[in-house]
Amino acid sequence: MTVSSDDHAKPMRITPPVTDYRAPTPKDLQDLKEQFGLTAYEMARLFAVQPEQWRKHTGGQAPREISVTRAFFMAAFQVLSDDEIERVVAYMASFGARWNMDAEPPPRPEPRYRQRNEAS
Repeated sequence: MTVSSDDHAKPMRITPPVTDYRAPTPKDLQDLKEQFGLTAYEMARLFAVQPEQWRKHTGGQAPREISVTRAFFMAAFQVLSDDEIERVVAYMASFGARWNMDAEPPPRPEPRYRQRNEAS
């Protein structure tokens, strides 16, 4: 993939300042999880966070906010076509950022607690 010269002819857009961002609430994230029918592990991958970090975004006394970059990243993958995603990755490569999107994801972590069997 290469970036066409047409891509460089466009005026450079500067990322707007993030001054008025409201992160999704834990309930918003739970609703989205149910809407998509995904597991917590899959939601973590959707937002590009480590699986063990997902719970910190969805509960506890002081849940972490999903950053605007993570929300934008997730939304871009949902609304852009495969060709548009490839154009973005090609543009990234034009300034030295390499991303092998065909790499296998890390294996799903084992559950922390073993389930009891009848002998336990």
